[in-house]
Amino acid sequence: MNLENEDLIRKLNENYGSQLFTLDGCLKLKEQFDRETKTITDELDLSSEHATVAITLRNAADHCQIIAKTLSDGESCLEKVRIHLEEVDAVKAELEAYFEKLNVLECTAQYLKVIQSIEDLCDQLEVHLKSNDDELCTTAFANITEIARHLADTPAIHLRSYIKAKVDYWFGILRNKLSQDLDHVLKAIHWPFVNANLSIEAPGEGSLRKLQLIVEYLLQIDLPEELVTPLHPHGLLSNFLPLSLPIELMIAPLKKRFLFHFYGSRKTNRIDKPEWYFTKILSWIRDHSGFVDKWLQPVVDKMGLYHIEVKTELMRGLVQMAVEKLYGDLPTLQYDDFAFSHCIDEALGFDKELKMNYEYPQNQPNILLVLTQAQVFIKWMAMEKKYALEKMDAMLSDSLQTEIVMEPSEIEEFKIMPFAEIFITLLQTITERYEGLPQPGHRLQFLELQLELLDDFRVRLLQLGNAENGEGIDSKIAIIANTTHYIENVLVDWGQMLHFLNLYYYKNQSEITKTRNLLSSELDNSLTDVDTDTVFVEILSLYRHMKKDLLYALVDSTVLKARYCSKNYRRESWSRMTIMKDMRSYSLTPSACPMFELLGTKLHQFKKYLTVKLFIVVWRLVAQQIDVFLYEKLVLANTFNEGGAKQFKFDTMRNLLPLFAQYTDKPDSYCTHLNEACILLNITQGSALLLKDMLTALEGATGVEDKRGQALKEIGVCTLGPHESLKVLSQRTDIGVPRVSSID
Repeated sequence: MNLENEDLIRKLNENYGSQLFTLDGCLKLKEQFDRETKTITDELDLSSEHATVAITLRNAADHCQIIAKTLSDGESCLEKVRIHLEEVDAVKAELEAYFEKLNVLECTAQYLKVIQSIEDLCDQLEVHLKSNDDELCTTAFANITEIARHLADTPAIHLRSYIKAKVDYWFGILRNKLSQDLDHVLKAIHWPFVNANLSIEAPGEGSLRKLQLIVEYLLQIDLPEELVTPLHPHGLLSNFLPLSLPIELMIAPLKKRFLFHFYGSRKTNRIDKPEWYFTKILSWIRDHSGFVDKWLQPVVDKMGLYHIEVKTELMRGLVQMAVEKLYGDLPTLQYDDFAFSHCIDEALGFDKELKMNYEYPQNQPNILLVLTQAQVFIKWMAMEKKYALEKMDAMLSDSLQTEIVMEPSEIEEFKIMPFAEIFITLLQTITERYEGLPQPGHRLQFLELQLELLDDFRVRLLQLGNAENGEGIDSKIAIIANTTHYIENVLVDWGQMLHFLNLYYYKNQSEITKTRNLLSSELDNSLTDVDTDTVFVEILSLYRHMKKDLLYALVDSTVLKARYCSKNYRRESWSRMTIMKDMRSYSLTPSACPMFELLGTKLHQFKKYLTVKLFIVVWRLVAQQIDVFLYEKLVLANTFNEGGAKQFKFDTMRNLLPLFAQYTDKPDSYCTHLNEACILLNITQGSALLLKDMLTALEGATGVEDKRGQALKEIGVCTLGPHESLKVLSQRTDIGVPRVSSID
């Protein structure tokens, strides 16, 4: 039996069930199936008009005929459109030819109209010029320049050349005429205001009004940017925008004097004295800027030329002379290191005074353009590094020849090496020299130089510390640690300054990824409150690491000596000591005197030579290490009878803790092991036995069932755990607690 028959049998059983087991049921099913078969056959009979399939086929045939007719009509329509387009294209081509001719005629008419307008304006200008009417002359010329400005981009090359020639011609004539008028007025008001003219009386009101009128005319004929022929100056001067015509003419006498004094064979033209021409330019700015701002700026504002600031233009024109002069001297200066360095200093001073005293805008070209030229900047950087290293060599050489440790009264706050302040001043000077540079890339290069100098200084400090030996080595290391901490704090403060924050931003922008090597430790957190990303983050990490090493060297040296001095003290017979009836009869164990004397001397020495912040760190570390050392090597290495326990408690509470009590109200907080060991060694025998039994009984207990910690806290033991406490109790000779060999 195949699968189809099985499926059929299953469906018959599901749908008809018991009907299949009776003859009547089977007959009824047969009749039902016959009826359904006949119905389906009738529906599929194509010869019947009412059959669904026949109706569907007839409808499909009708729609096919409609589609064929539509396609035929569409093809006929497309043919008509094609014929129409052929007819229209001919008309279109004819019309385009007519419109082209019309456009040419219109352009020709406009062309001739423009020429006629220019000629008319030129005729008017000539008439007004002959009648000496400056106002109408400038108005006519302004109209010509307005036409020229609108046609500056026209494809009509010859028309453009014609208008440009007319503009240049009349501009030259008007400029010469107004320049002569301006010269007469400037002589009347004794311009320029040089030393010889300062004593002459103030210019008259009439002359000043005439000056303003001529300046107004000059501004009207000043050519717009579209009509100015570029001069293609060298790279530096391309940063200087053209001056307005009045300022250009008024600067001319000063430029003539500048060329006379600072070029050629004049004695004032000395390459090693750049301050002479810098000072001269500053004096001219001082003497003339107020005048032009008072009398010329109102004229500019009245004409609506708010983009022109005559005071700024005057300064820019004079600065341009300095730039040209310095740029011309550089090829010679670069062969003389001293003259080059001196010139850099003077140029930076000139720029700083210009901006601070005369408010020269930051966005205007300045003398720094010369200093940031590639070859000049490289030379400048090399000189900065050379002189900085020479200064550092001289500082350290002096420190080696003299005692580096000063008395605390000299620099009480910092207690640093004297040359550290000089080094910081050196870095500040470098910052002041380059912070005005306009390009972030140049400032970042100087920052890298400063970071290099900081690292070099750190290495020199290490070498200086390693070179020290003898009795005073600890005090000298302390001074070096103070110096390191001082520089670290300075760098943290600098990192929050706007200048270095900007450099941090630019540095991050220029780097795809930034590697941060931050030193984080408890010591660092206690020494530096500010720990954020700055340009100094990597060098700060090195200085902090060095400071930590120096402080740990002091601590380790002290603890090592204390360990040596405590040898006899640790070997005392603590299990055979006599009990004193009166506590006043106790005195310090003689064998402990060398160790306590050493600790007292060292702590006093550290307090004298370390800053307060570093001293706090050092004495706490000493206390903690001495605490752990005596706990491990004395308490856990000896057995104690009652007399020995009381003697050890007296030594600790009355002698060791007071050493540190000078610097804190809670010295026991830093000697917790010894303090709690004294408690466990000196509680009564009964209490000790009960505590021992409980600690032993609850061995392995956890959670709320573990009462050992609470029991220890009740007697004042918080640092030592249950196992450590059992080990201390095992050192008592009166309770017989077995030793605990391991700690879980």
